[in-house]
Amino acid sequence: MQHLKFTRWHERQLFMSFAWLVSCLMCGFLFVTIIEFVGVNFSGIFSILSIFALYLIGIAIIELFRRFWMRFSFAQTCATQATCRSCGSYGAFEVRVGARPIYARCQNCDHHWIIGQSKKRG
Repeated sequence: MQHLKFTRWHERQLFMSFAWLVSCLMCGFLFVTIIEFVGVNFSGIFSILSIFALYLIGIAIIELFRRFWMRFSFAQTCATQATCRSCGSYGAFEVRVGARPIYARCQNCDHHWIIGQSKKRG
């Protein structure tokens, strides 16, 4: 498995999340464009096909936004938990790509902790 420094990993997560957001916005523009050009004046099979295409694009928009939000919120949760409680250094550990949760070991003071989990409220 590939290991990355935390800051590089976090940057990569943000880039990928915003790529999902750009894809979502492009689908949104396609959705609006189909509505604008097709309109509601057509009847028959063309109308049914355009409604079906709008339905599929709508589902894609929801899924793309969900992927953006999940990756973005996970990256931000990890960023808030990436400071060592012992020495106060930020992001001084490596991340194994694809691992969740992230087991962190500070390179300065050898303190261990887990990041990437939401804090439980109780």
